[in-house]
Amino acid sequence: MNPLLDFSGLPRFAEFKPEHVTPALDQLLAENRELIARQEADTRNHPGRIRRPLDDANERLRRAWGQAAHMNAVMNSPALREAYNANLGRISQYFTELSQSEHCSGNTRRCGTRLVFPPLTQAQRKVIDNELRDFRLGAWNFPPNARRGSSG
Repeated sequence: MNPLLDFSGLPRFAEFKPEHVTPALDQLLAENRELIARQEADTRNHPGRIRRPLDDANERLRRAWGQAAHMNAVMNSPALREAYNANLGRISQYFTELSQSEHCSGNTRRCGTRLVFPPLTQAQRKVIDNELRDFRLGAWNFPPNARRGSSG
């Protein structure tokens, strides 16, 4: 098993190899994009039910990429540098897409409404507030052709 895809405990740094990076990210990025597409297609989804699966999927991606980035910083080698550099743009592109997603920002905005906010703790409200700020900074509300990284 690819150690970057084992989320059952602590990172398995002793088993890490540069050739694990791209296959792990291929799988996680595909899973995350598929999840987003399924959520976009299901108009019955409540914002609260959408957030948890996407948060969990993004956490797995961050964890796998974080291990690769850490190993690149502490055990840099030509092969690891190549794998890291080959995937850095893909990770950046994914999180840019996420920050500019009407679907994701809309769900966060709906979670931030007074109808949903009262049952949340202060810490949960802070998370929502920070995510709303990040969506604004990510230009989700700009016209598509004005967004950074847009091909339109």
